[in-house]
Amino acid sequence: MRVGAIDIGSNSVRLLVADLPGGDPWGADMETVARAGEACRLGKGLHETGKVDDELVGRAGVIVAEFLRRARSLGARHVVAAATAALRRATNGAAAAEHISEVASVPVRILSEADEARLVYRAVVIGLGQSVRGSQSVVFDLGGGSTEVASGVGERLGRWTSLPFGAVTLTEHLRTGDPPSEPELASSRQWVREELMRGCASFPERVAVLAGVGGTITVLAALEAGMNTYDPTLLEGAYMPRERVLALVDRIVRATHDERRAMPVMGEGRADIVGTGALVVEGLLERFQAPGLICSTQGLRYGLARLAGEEWRALQSGA
Repeated sequence: MRVGAIDIGSNSVRLLVADLPGGDPWGADMETVARAGEACRLGKGLHETGKVDDELVGRAGVIVAEFLRRARSLGARHVVAAATAALRRATNGAAAAEHISEVASVPVRILSEADEARLVYRAVVIGLGQSVRGSQSVVFDLGGGSTEVASGVGERLGRWTSLPFGAVTLTEHLRTGDPPSEPELASSRQWVREELMRGCASFPERVAVLAGVGGTITVLAALEAGMNTYDPTLLEGAYMPRERVLALVDRIVRATHDERRAMPVMGEGRADIVGTGALVVEGLLERFQAPGLICSTQGLRYGLARLAGEEWRALQSGA
């Protein structure tokens, strides 16, 4: 069963085409056929205006149309396209989703916070395999416009929350110098720390497993591994000890924009927002007193691909 998923995020649009062997879309086996991502910055300015920009919506529609064409050319039987925080919060979010749907000729659903957290948590835990299935875990997805945090034991989801900031919106909110001054860094760290303590107040005090999804986390893992070329197969499940993560975060947040752009595997559209994203990672490590961080590359689009398999199976059975 070959399926496709298009994740329309606040910073980028991501594609996954995958095979789901066997009859269970949520089984352990999933084979990646193709994956791609394109920076779009759909959430740019949302913090100030409350709306997504029409030009950026148009660009998102073009990217989604191309990704849909690519998925179908590879034989995907069913493709799910879903948008997250930017369209969820924007006053014109429903109209934007409708426009993207018309341009790309695929229905675009806007995920609720609960559905996004559930899909991310389950996809990450299944992807990481037996090593985390019996452990109390916290999984977070650091996106452009929001940060989903979910805890549970194995695949059993417990508490979850959607924090109203991500790497894009937080960068626009904090607005520091290049590089930030010591007072600016201290103020930003304090703001992030207080927001995490408030937003995650009902979660366990500490966890053995902290796993993260998103561009900031893969950049940290790639830098830790000394990569010059991004290879998700080498990053999936990579463990970074706490002190190494904190050292990398400090290096990133103190760098200038040009210094960050020169770092390997930074990628287009990442250098200006990775600093604030790194502060969120630092804050989560401290909040959950985690011994380290596990990098997952199987976030929302993997959950959406499994959902596509579930829906295709239901269509075939006439349910």
